[in-house]
Amino acid sequence: MASNGVNSQGKLSDRQLLALPHLITSTSVTEAAELSGVPLRTIQRWMNDEEFRAAYEEQRDAVAFYARSGMRTLMLKAMAIQAERLDSDDPKERARAAKEIMDYDKKTGTNHENQKLVYRLHNLIYNSENQMLKEQAIHAEVERYLRSQKRH
Repeated sequence: MASNGVNSQGKLSDRQLLALPHLITSTSVTEAAELSGVPLRTIQRWMNDEEFRAAYEEQRDAVAFYARSGMRTLMLKAMAIQAERLDSDDPKERARAAKEIMDYDKKTGTNHENQKLVYRLHNLIYNSENQMLKEQAIHAEVERYLRSQKRH
């Protein structure tokens, strides 16, 4: 480790790199501080540092991505089980399975629509180089979008 406390890549110190997994997996910052052996105040200070915060968010997002990927795999298995239940000889079992499927669709359909809206808003606010448009251009894009929605 260099004398200025950063690692050889010039970004985060070794202590910061060791603390990140604890921050991501712990239920609180206090717990992360205890597990990593880094004082709570130090971690709180690091969380205000732009580079540390970016590394934290990147790793947190990566963990969330892998968790969602695992859940998708389990969802496929759950769907297969629901399909078997729909073919059951017991009419009550078929009805319960059908209700669960419809309830799930009702809950997740709205979430999917919200995700599509967030994606659309991002595209309205940022150009193809991912640079934020000027406020006037954003308003024009939003107006164009709203007019297109009225036609549907």
